[in-house]
Amino acid sequence: MTRFHDNLVGKIVTDSKPAPPVTPALTQWGLWLLSAMVISGVALGMMGMDPGGSLMALPRGSLYIGLLFAGAGLAAWEAISSSLPGREKGMIRKGISLFLLVSVYAFPFFLLNGGCHSFDPWKEFVEGWACFRAISLLGLVPWVLLGWWLSKNASFHPFWSGAWSGASAFLLGSLTVQLHCPNLEAGHLWMAHLLPVAFFTLAAGWLGAAWFSRWRKKD
Repeated sequence: MTRFHDNLVGKIVTDSKPAPPVTPALTQWGLWLLSAMVISGVALGMMGMDPGGSLMALPRGSLYIGLLFAGAGLAAWEAISSSLPGREKGMIRKGISLFLLVSVYAFPFFLLNGGCHSFDPWKEFVEGWACFRAISLLGLVPWVLLGWWLSKNASFHPFWSGAWSGASAFLLGSLTVQLHCPNLEAGHLWMAHLLPVAFFTLAAGWLGAAWFSRWRKKD
């Protein structure tokens, strides 16, 4: 019996493959930052920036751009942290990340109204479809890239890994389109620039729940 047990253990050890080393969280985030700047730069080069500089001409325009970028950056960090065992803690950081996301949605109403006196959601959605579509397409590239990185980790919170990755990617898309679009009315920003972020964040969460949990099903 002892010999059988030893042989069984020996076979398991022999057949076991060493786990590949996990790239440190800070390195993964640095790669995200580099790729985000390249993707945004290429997209803006193709679309062109707003020639009138409508957003940057406003006193708080630069602050809004900073909020979008900070929100995308912190969401990327949350996605990476939630996909690495032992790195998912940190309630203060999560609180700051959530506060930034709420601020991004509140900012157009309180600080960037831009002459929006009435709000017709459907009208704003239809008229802003070009921006909605552009953000959806632009966000797919960094989302797929970040998702590929995260799939190499071992997420114990796959839904949140997916949701944070979606928020990061589509906030980046929203930031890129915001530098191109001269329409600063609050209704347009909500329905054409921020609605796709909310929609694809939720969709990415549900997809992530399946995709980032695959490692648990491996033999």
